[in-house]
Amino acid sequence: MSNTDNSSVPMDDESEVGNENATTKSTKVGDKRKSEYWNHFWDFRDPVTKKIVQVKCKYCEKMLTGNTNNGTSSLKKHLGACSKYPPNVDKKQKLISVYKSPESDATIVSNWKFDETACRLGLARMVIVDEQPFSIVEREGFRYFCSVAVPQFHIPSRFTVARDVKNIFVCESGKLKKLIGCLKSRVSLTTDCWTSIQNFNYLCLTAHFIDDNWKLHKRILNFQLMDSHKGKEIGKVVEACILKWEIEDRLFSLTVDNASSNDVAVGYLKTHFHDKLVLEGSFFHMRCACHVLNLIVKDGLSSVKSSIARIRAAVRYVRSSPSRAKLFAHSSMLVKVSCKGSVCLDVATRWNSTFLMLETALKFEKAFNRFAEDDPDFSRELKDGVPTQEDWVNAKVLSLCLKLFYESTKKMSGSLYVTTNLYFHEVLEVLSCLIEWENSTNMDIRIMGRQMREKFDKYYGDLGKTNIMMLVAVVLDPRYKLRFLKYSFKKLYPNDFAKVDVICDNLYDNVQKLFNHYDAIIASSSSKNNRNINVANVDNGSENLSSSNSEQMKKFYDDFDEEESAFIVEKSELDYYLEEARERRVEGEMFDILGWWKEKSDKYKVLSTLAKDILAIPISTVSSESAFSTSGRILDQFRSSLGPNMVEALVCTQDWLRASNVCIDIERFLEDVQKYEEVTLASHKLMNLLEIIDVTKGICASLLAAASLLCCLLYAVFLRCLDGC
Repeated sequence: MSNTDNSSVPMDDESEVGNENATTKSTKVGDKRKSEYWNHFWDFRDPVTKKIVQVKCKYCEKMLTGNTNNGTSSLKKHLGACSKYPPNVDKKQKLISVYKSPESDATIVSNWKFDETACRLGLARMVIVDEQPFSIVEREGFRYFCSVAVPQFHIPSRFTVARDVKNIFVCESGKLKKLIGCLKSRVSLTTDCWTSIQNFNYLCLTAHFIDDNWKLHKRILNFQLMDSHKGKEIGKVVEACILKWEIEDRLFSLTVDNASSNDVAVGYLKTHFHDKLVLEGSFFHMRCACHVLNLIVKDGLSSVKSSIARIRAAVRYVRSSPSRAKLFAHSSMLVKVSCKGSVCLDVATRWNSTFLMLETALKFEKAFNRFAEDDPDFSRELKDGVPTQEDWVNAKVLSLCLKLFYESTKKMSGSLYVTTNLYFHEVLEVLSCLIEWENSTNMDIRIMGRQMREKFDKYYGDLGKTNIMMLVAVVLDPRYKLRFLKYSFKKLYPNDFAKVDVICDNLYDNVQKLFNHYDAIIASSSSKNNRNINVANVDNGSENLSSSNSEQMKKFYDDFDEEESAFIVEKSELDYYLEEARERRVEGEMFDILGWWKEKSDKYKVLSTLAKDILAIPISTVSSESAFSTSGRILDQFRSSLGPNMVEALVCTQDWLRASNVCIDIERFLEDVQKYEEVTLASHKLMNLLEIIDVTKGICASLLAAASLLCCLLYAVFLRCLDGC
């Protein structure tokens, strides 16, 4: 017998029911109802037959079908689930819960009670964030853990978990759409394509924006299935995503890699949204800086590949067997190598792994020399010979070179801080190093520097090919402004100051155009007096002069005011900002540029609005490509049956739940990008091959048709000849 069997409350009078047909157990003479469950319900009888038709719970007032002939099982079941039944309320008494906050290490003490719905949502969230399969709910270990931790929790099926994931996706997408809809700033986008293990083409579209509190946000908008990697197809998919999120009026820029198909896609978007873009999309297209650096490095490595190959072969030999690794460790101990680790082998097609290999191998240079003496097979088995002293010198220089590119890539691929204002400085540092390598006394380094410089000039040599927004971002950095750019260009072109003047004048004209564009937008909602900084408050004292009886003196003062006003020129925010003293630059200190503009937003209303849009521009596509790491783990060789809609829900919702506060692992990113680029390249080659086959089929069909027609003509001529004979 359950606890509810012994629970009873005093019977209520009929008047409390509020219905003339409602009775209680005590009002019926000869009533044979013996169960105590009837004491918790009011009776509703038929006026004619006097039989019970319905009953009403005294606690939650829910109406139930009641009949004495059917027993009390339905009444018992209802009392067991009634939330207002006193014994049930006591069961759900809240407990003291002590746990650590997910956002910090702070300990939180709060009341807790079991909630089935909250547990289900928590389970779905775990599946999303930790990239777990839906079948985890069917695994023995998970079910046992739940039975111990929360015995009351009814573990849902994997299909229910999948539905909960979709519900969270819909809920979070609604929140994000509301957030973007309330923005006063514009949105910059990044996009890239990926081919899954299922051989499906996906496009990842990521939004970057700064909110009203001057906080930088990154959100994946779509992880969309598409038919091919062709430029027009990419443009159509991106267009559909933009319209879906209703951000066509707030677009600012689109960052893509250097694939030719992306140029077509950007052109397609500029054609369809040109009237909604800033200055008709003149600065809409932004090239990924990390991809450009990657291309520069690949060209440079080809010139010193012999030195890299010998060091790689030496590392491979040491790691080929446990006995060799043990002997190498002994050699390292004899020469007192301070590094406690071991050498690592690179992947020849990934320059970041080559950098890590060289950086580690250089610490064991003496150990390799000693190992060559301890192991006579070392020099015999290496076809190209053991690394020479020149190889180690080249490795040191190359390691420094790759470290520069590695650190630059790491800085420019950040997603939790502004990177737009870093672009010019990183490019300037790379150029300075390339100039130094071009003048090196080492022939290999000089050749490497020359090859890298040629690739560098291809993308950065002509400023007309560079998005001017990257220079405007430096102007909007209060530590540098326009004066720093002019100084830098004078150092880059010491013999051509006329060119420097042309560059700086062109830059100032573009900044002025942007300022006028934003000034005109703000002018529609606020008066000019609230936007501009007043140079002077001129009080011509007209009220005092109005009382003067001398018309001649009044005219004298009026003429003075008219002549004086001709010399007063009203300056804009831009003029005042550029003339104002620069902020002090502190070496090694992280400057909060968003915090500075937030503080000055009341003083520079137009410029702060412009800065909010420009500083949100991402200078790399890392944010989109990092999603391929997530999707690659969600869709692996053991789990490849997920549909495109569910893949999008998992990838996007994970990003939204984490709120993009997770730093990107640049090493994993570079490896994943290289791997996915290889897959994408193979896919492109396959598509091109199929297109060639289709064209060839068409040509062959045309040739066959022409041959058939020619045979018919020859046969007709032959028949005529026979008739003539």
